Amino acid sequence: MNLLLLSLSVMAIWLMFSIYRSYRRRKADMFLPVRSASIIRIRSYKSFGILATIRFKDEKAPKVGDRLCEQGSIYQITGVVAPDQSAQLTGTWDCRLVKV
Repeated sequence: MNLLLLSLSVMAIWLMFSIYRSYRRRKADMFLPVRSASIIRIRSYKSFGILATIRFKDEKAPKVGDRLCEQGSIYQITGVVAPDQSAQLTGTWDCRLVKV
């Protein structure tokens, strides 16, 4: 009987600890910076995410993991397609997105 109570107590403590860690990790992701951009065209919805043409308002190239906000929805970039030179100069990129 004592062994059963001890094992249940250990499992309960481990469960509370794991829930706390996942909550803190999710909360920390909410405070990542969001880049200003506008989605020009959504080309397709695939099983791997959304493929969209995006124009960034700053001069930096997008990286995997960047976040952007469009009409109240936050998207995270999961992949970047290298554009040709003219599109790169205007700040237009094709990116795979996932809605967060």
